[in-house]
Amino acid sequence: MKSIQPTTHPATSYDHSAGPPELQVSGEVGGRTAVFTLRPTFAESVDPGPLLGVAVHVATHFRIPLTFTATFNQVTGQRWELVRVLCDQDDYLSSVRAVRPQVAACAARVLEEQRAQMEPLLAVAREREAAYALAEVYRARTAAADAHRRVDAAEDEFGLFEVCEERAAAVITQLSRRPGALPHAGPPVVRSTSYGRVLVLCPVGHLVQSVKAEDWTGSQLAARCADPAFTVTCHGQTGEPLPH
Repeated sequence: MKSIQPTTHPATSYDHSAGPPELQVSGEVGGRTAVFTLRPTFAESVDPGPLLGVAVHVATHFRIPLTFTATFNQVTGQRWELVRVLCDQDDYLSSVRAVRPQVAACAARVLEEQRAQMEPLLAVAREREAAYALAEVYRARTAAADAHRRVDAAEDEFGLFEVCEERAAAVITQLSRRPGALPHAGPPVVRSTSYGRVLVLCPVGHLVQSVKAEDWTGSQLAARCADPAFTVTCHGQTGEPLPH
């Protein structure tokens, strides 16, 4: 097999903004010329963790142009295991049925022969996947920090009432025995009526505010309800009126 585009990218200096690197190799499938394009991948939803793989795209010609993708995963001892072989053309074509059995074997042979050439590409793929994982770490850290700030704010507000936590917890238990007694808080639900009113409801449908339709458009209340961060609170079946 002859390398068409040998990789010369050291993993430590590769510019990932250029996209994932790949290696193209010329060869044969069933005595017909073919171009093999090797691209590192990572298997999804694998336990216990990410599984390195290579997608080998095979472009050849057997009566008609054919394109296959053979996917391999790296298993114990750096051995490559075939996962599947897919074809861009319809499987019912006789050309596809004639070539498919040979594609997997040829792709596996190319992958083994290009093991040394693929190492820098695999290192780059690990870097890219690590970047995605680190981005998830950053998102989780941000969410944890936001949650910590919300806890601090809620504790500060609770402290203003000068009631011990044990007593407040007992009151929660008592209130929970009365259906609907606990306040419902969340984003408002805005509905228009057939009699010219706009109703602002709590998340479970209890009335918080009723406004004339002509007073609603352009009002401060309409702007506040359009804000995704705005919430309303009701106690029982009705809520406290909101300022216009």
